[in-house]
Amino acid sequence: MDDYSTKIKLSAEHLIRVEFPEKALELDTLVSSQVLSFSEVTKVRAEIQLPTADDLVAHSNNIGFGDDRHNSNSVTNNSTTKKRKTESTNHEAISGTPIYVFHGVVPSNPLITTLEEKLKPYIFHFLDSIAIIKLWIQLMIPKVEDGNNFGVSIQEDSLAEVRTLETDVTQYLDLTYKYLISRGELVKKVAKYPHVDDYRRSVQSLDEKQFVSMRFIALELRNHYTSVHDLLMKNLEKIKRPRSVQTHSMY
Repeated sequence: MDDYSTKIKLSAEHLIRVEFPEKALELDTLVSSQVLSFSEVTKVRAEIQLPTADDLVAHSNNIGFGDDRHNSNSVTNNSTTKKRKTESTNHEAISGTPIYVFHGVVPSNPLITTLEEKLKPYIFHFLDSIAIIKLWIQLMIPKVEDGNNFGVSIQEDSLAEVRTLETDVTQYLDLTYKYLISRGELVKKVAKYPHVDDYRRSVQSLDEKQFVSMRFIALELRNHYTSVHDLLMKNLEKIKRPRSVQTHSMY
């Protein structure tokens, strides 16, 4: 168990001293890059690859033209039997309104997908690292004693701050999941009601909102990496040695 504790302590200090500053700088570069620039918002508004109302009208007209030609040919044929007329009447009753059949897949927004692929590794790394850092701080907390607990209070405050940031970052994964569900539902509405332009525009607006959210996540992850590094480095000695050895003399 002592070897395991030593391993956790070494890993935690390496994360704080080396990896967290590196990740913060990487995220700062990503936030400053073109891919997360607000100039990319216009590119986020990808056109939904689904039939429009005009497509349905054109398809319906084509079907109707075919039916009219079929009917004209039937009128000129004077030798049609009564049974044939009955079958033709039943066929017309069943045919109803022409249906536009869509073949293919409605893709996700490519720019949003790219951003998710870039940011998810940072989210996973942060959560995994925070789990190690929390355990390290807990292992550094000494047994309960009266007095000389200032260092212990620093440990507890640092642990509480780290846990708060962990909760915030966990919610970023929920944000991505909820976006995909919401977008899928809106795309279904676009497919079902192609003549309602607001549904089509709502998908584009949702993509814009998710782009801004992705930029916000990148900024917050950069800040979290920076703040954890700063907090723990400033209090590193107190976290590692919360109680100082003091010798009191009566004379």
